[in-house]
Amino acid sequence: MCIDVDVHKALTTVIGSLMMYSFMGGGLFCAIVGNILLVVSTATDYWMQYRLSGSFAHQGLWRYCMSGKCYMQTDSIAYWNATRAFMILSAMSCFAGIIAGILSFAHFSAFERFNRSFAAGIMFFVSTLFVLLAMAIYTGVTVNFLGKRFGDWRFSWSYILGWVALLMTFFAGIFYMCAYRMHECRRVAGPR
Repeated sequence: MCIDVDVHKALTTVIGSLMMYSFMGGGLFCAIVGNILLVVSTATDYWMQYRLSGSFAHQGLWRYCMSGKCYMQTDSIAYWNATRAFMILSAMSCFAGIIAGILSFAHFSAFERFNRSFAAGIMFFVSTLFVLLAMAIYTGVTVNFLGKRFGDWRFSWSYILGWVALLMTFFAGIFYMCAYRMHECRRVAGPR
């Protein structure tokens, strides 16, 4: 009878650990993909495509390209700067979350009072908030100002990658919060 109880406790502990580590692994995968997408989206020149003087042009956060030549965005317009800043902050907070997420797999006694899974989840949600602000600012200004200035225009793949990165960082945060909750439930239940 005691052996069955001990086996049940051991199996419950193993299954709980596997589920927690699965959430953390899924969150880390989403975060790494999200961070790559954030960097690519921020660095590339295809946020918007439009027709200008009969030829196609495209622009990103840093450059605009017309007739096969690209030029730096030298105008210091508030919405450009805000979008750039929020995208960079988003990538940085996502990277910090990845570091915390990797460290959450390790068990350092110096960090017992600091739950790295919770910290990683918070950093991913902060990254999501920053990219949401960047995308909202860019979308609002583009639709209300630039869209009216250029008749034939559309959002392009760099812009879409920003929205996909938002989803990836959000799900990374969800996965890490689930892992944190599982860890807390196991800690509270403790040995019986």
